[in-house]
Amino acid sequence: MRIDEGFRAAYRELEARMKVLAEADGDVFLPNPAPMGLVEYVFVCMEPSLGRWARSADEAQSKVEAGFRNFLSSIEDFILHFCIRQYLCAPIQRYHITDLSKGAMLVARAGVARSQRYDRWYGLLVEELDLVATSGAGIFAVGNAVAHHLERRAFPRPFTTVIHYSGLAARARAAGIVGHEDRFAEFKRSVSLQRVLATAEDVLRASAVPASFRDATLTRLAKSQLSESRQQLIFHYKRAFEAMGSSGRTWLL
Repeated sequence: MRIDEGFRAAYRELEARMKVLAEADGDVFLPNPAPMGLVEYVFVCMEPSLGRWARSADEAQSKVEAGFRNFLSSIEDFILHFCIRQYLCAPIQRYHITDLSKGAMLVARAGVARSQRYDRWYGLLVEELDLVATSGAGIFAVGNAVAHHLERRAFPRPFTTVIHYSGLAARARAAGIVGHEDRFAEFKRSVSLQRVLATAEDVLRASAVPASFRDATLTRLAKSQLSESRQQLIFHYKRAFEAMGSSGRTWLL
């Protein structure tokens, strides 16, 4: 699909300012897959984590310069993509996944002065949504930390809070099944690792990451398992997204 050059230039300029802020914080700026135009849904997550994809800031910087992008690594990343595409987006709708702050850091450090860091990044987040989201776009806060911050800052758009896909929220995944056990048992037969991996391949190709990253990621993901906990996560997103009143099977990244 053809990308509007004015939109592309504006997004790159915003990214440049995000990079400056991330480096001022002492972190490595991790870009998101760039949207191709206005989107109907935006997902606001927390901050990029080091550890799995890079063990140090130097390794992270090297991978970013080689084309690595956010939300394109873990099986949970692609579960989110799968659920958005399968249970939320209507035909030809687009979505964008972003973080409130965009400097990659270790999980152990992420909770330190998080509120102050989010305050520093909040203005750029509002600019990002003003640029990429349609006026009536559905906004999702992924996790309570993001939701609480948006509420505290009187975020100007309505938003819906959904569970974070991190394994640290595993208890919340299980809690979401309570009262829906029969539906969940039936639902489990409708999803498979192969379907999630097919989405992963589509997303990686659409995101234009280097082939070496794409192939290595798909090889690693093929060794994953769609555990009971991950099935619970998918079920949670399915219920939340279908409650929005829109579902489809065709999408654009």
